[in-house]
Amino acid sequence: MLQIIYETVTAHMTKTITKDIIPLLISIILLLISVGITLFTEYTLNYKHYVGILLIGISTFLYFKNKKVFIYVFGMTLILGTINLIDIYYSNIIFGIGPIKFNPIFLTLLVIFLSLNKENLNRMFPEKKINENKLAEKNTENINQIKNYERKFESKTESELKKIANEKSGYVNEAKIASKNILKKKYVL
Repeated sequence: MLQIIYETVTAHMTKTITKDIIPLLISIILLLISVGITLFTEYTLNYKHYVGILLIGISTFLYFKNKKVFIYVFGMTLILGTINLIDIYYSNIIFGIGPIKFNPIFLTLLVIFLSLNKENLNRMFPEKKINENKLAEKNTENINQIKNYERKFESKTESELKKIANEKSGYVNEAKIASKNILKKKYVL
């Protein structure tokens, strides 16, 4: 009976815990180190640490309950930490560019998080694919317009084609490209 329970729990855990937990585990370890150091030394935690502890706790809960919300919450937690609004480590390590301060610990965690959750983020934010499809459609449309202009301009003389191809001619770019293509084919420019 215990073997069946163990196998069920193990199977469930392997389904829910994947490599995308690595940044969260690192955050938890840093929090535990910070709490341990503050308990046994003179270091004290400030409001940034308490907010960090709260957000990491919420993220940990959400990792097991709702992965989609976890990605939002933990991603925002890492962004807040990167711009030094929250902290999880007892020693505040920052570097600045002008008035903006960055926390390299959170920045590293954010990079790891983004690289490990690339597939989930692409599923959650599919705009990238829509834009790529629109760009491909626009390129196809431009190529078709250029071909139409090439058919229209085939009977034009070399001087007429050069006038059209001129950058200041007032023709649309597709017409200019079509005239340049014809000039290259007929008159080997």
